[in-house]
Amino acid sequence: MIRWGIIGLGNMANNFARSIKEIGGCELKAISSLNKNRLNEFSNNYQVDNKYKFNSYLKLINCDEIDAIYISTLNNTHANLIIDSINKNKNVLCEKPITISRDELKTVVNKINNSDVSFLEAIAYRSHPLTKIIEETLKNTKIGKIRKIITNFGFDTKRINPKSRLYNKSLGGGAILDIGCYPLSAINLIKNIIDYKEKITFKEVKGNVCETGVDDYSLAHLKLGNDIKAVIEVGIRKKLKNQIHIITTDGEILIPESWLPNKKTYIEVKMKDHCYKKFINCKYSVYANQIHFFNCMIKNKTKTPKSPYLSIDDSQEIAELSLEWRKKLY
Repeated sequence: MIRWGIIGLGNMANNFARSIKEIGGCELKAISSLNKNRLNEFSNNYQVDNKYKFNSYLKLINCDEIDAIYISTLNNTHANLIIDSINKNKNVLCEKPITISRDELKTVVNKINNSDVSFLEAIAYRSHPLTKIIEETLKNTKIGKIRKIITNFGFDTKRINPKSRLYNKSLGGGAILDIGCYPLSAINLIKNIIDYKEKITFKEVKGNVCETGVDDYSLAHLKLGNDIKAVIEVGIRKKLKNQIHIITTDGEILIPESWLPNKKTYIEVKMKDHCYKKFINCKYSVYANQIHFFNCMIKNKTKTPKSPYLSIDDSQEIAELSLEWRKKLY
């Protein structure tokens, strides 16, 4: 039985607590929040014993009856909590982004690489069976060579709320740091699948910095060597298609439910002479599948997954690109 603890009890923690009920062989054992009212409400909703309700993050991390920790606190706290958890030999599933600065990134990656624990950044679609189907499709030589990737993630918060973490620069807010990892992770995924050795580089970045000092929209043009172009777009005040579109010499691939695929999802493949849909079935919902995937990592003593799944090297590349993207805009 894998015993889980959650640090930070916001929306994603609720998703986790609901999702873990789909899976056998694990349990939600402990929770931690600095907000006592939220701690009590969460405990009541998900039947967490009072003994395992902690008003201190470190007390949960120090709990000997916890095997794995899900970190879902504010973006600016992730780095220190990852380090503290690894110091106590806890396996870590951490919400994206793993860090919000280059110095933190270097420290965290070194800590993970020099530990014996399992670690995964919570970009959920990268552990979904959809990822394997994308790999199989791209390795089909009939599709031709990739020429362009267009991918985006955006939602509309309707208004600028200075009190929201999304609009607070010091908390790691803004579209690029909060959701830019999704389109960048798609570029990273495709690069890994085709075993492309050239670096991902930015050609042009534009966007908007709102009155609270964070980017609420950005569009970037990138390239992989001289062969592949990419266009990525993110927004927290603009609803986008939230998909991956891959254009090749002999066709195109569309992944319409890219970031939060359902139990039954699909991709569309268009060739020169025909087109078809490839359906993918998953036993669990997207977040439950991610927990199941990580549980398997722990049981198999896998420190970090291999391609096409999200390794720590992938997380590092995505984080570095996110920070570069942000720096080019600001």
